[in-house]
Amino acid sequence: MFSVSAAIPNGSIDVVAADDPSDVRLKLRVDAGDSPFLYYFHFRVAGARGTPCRFSLLNAAEVLKTRLASHANLEGRWSNTGVMASYDRRDWFRVPLTERDGVVSWSHTPERDHVYFAMWPPYSAERRLDLLGELQMSSRVRLEVLGRSVGGRDMDLVTIGEAAPGRRICWVIARQHPSETMGGPLVEGFLRRLTDPDDAVSVALLDRAVFHVVPDMNPDGSDLGLSRANLAGANLNREWVSPTMERSPEVKLVRDRMELTGVDFCIDCHGDAQLRCNFLGGPLEIPSRSERLKGLFNAFERSWAAASPDYELGHPYPGGSPAQADLSMAWNWIAERFGCLSVLLEQPFKDTSWRQDARTGWSPPRAIRFGAALPAAILGVVDSLR
Repeated sequence: MFSVSAAIPNGSIDVVAADDPSDVRLKLRVDAGDSPFLYYFHFRVAGARGTPCRFSLLNAAEVLKTRLASHANLEGRWSNTGVMASYDRRDWFRVPLTERDGVVSWSHTPERDHVYFAMWPPYSAERRLDLLGELQMSSRVRLEVLGRSVGGRDMDLVTIGEAAPGRRICWVIARQHPSETMGGPLVEGFLRRLTDPDDAVSVALLDRAVFHVVPDMNPDGSDLGLSRANLAGANLNREWVSPTMERSPEVKLVRDRMELTGVDFCIDCHGDAQLRCNFLGGPLEIPSRSERLKGLFNAFERSWAAASPDYELGHPYPGGSPAQADLSMAWNWIAERFGCLSVLLEQPFKDTSWRQDARTGWSPPRAIRFGAALPAAILGVVDSLR
């Protein structure tokens, strides 16, 4: 029997009509609470082997209503890309899409009985927990739960290395916006290399720094396939000035721990569906901006570009740099509060401008390798962080 369902882990889509495989009509699902956001989707099609199928997202134009003002002149979310598809949930490939009159459509004749479609491949809680289980076998790794999300899910913290006089305190956080699933494989690549006892870069880095890593800042949203908010409807990356345990416990728990540890470096890992590059934002517009922080940011950019060509120097701030930083955003608040190098990473949903892969675009394996280059990038600046 032919069917379309989002009743899978990380699933999200509303089925309007699926009685005709050649005209499957769908709607993007709006986030929980009072959040207006919608754009992530992930669903399974069953009973479709050898059947020509066509899928349409009827409310794709609604995404524009939540578009950042600074992104108004950028390439559209749906332009020059395709939906991600997989038969085995490991190997994902692109299916070209079209956009017309606010409706996004694509056609595909599955080669197998089941096929999965997603805005970008999901990174499941099971994969994250498996990773944490492997990591804790290292004597240099400690795992703990900071507290719980709005929906009662654990907020996991991974600590690698030991605090000591002179060692820098570094933080890595990811997936405040759960649809930006590329944060999962990037952090996985970073953690696997950092905990490799035979990797000279990581050994040298852990001699100089201790790392606190939150692999998933929004576990409710990640599990439930939300786009940008938590279960209370809060956009976590606008909660850093005054988070509360009622509306944004995920931010408050992490922020409170940062106050205890201090911060010398932080990277907040996101994704942007309109960009065609890996982009870094730095602490350049915060009230306490300084030539020191500007120089540190520029040095970090150069260090990551040297470690991986997937970071390209020279891409401008999308829509132009703001005159003043929004301190409700994590990277700005952290930089201002601790006077440290705190950066925003945006990975593409599409592909990088310097190298294109027509089959996959920017993909989980590429994100893993990019994350594995991060220890070398940090090593290049770690002695200058304090």
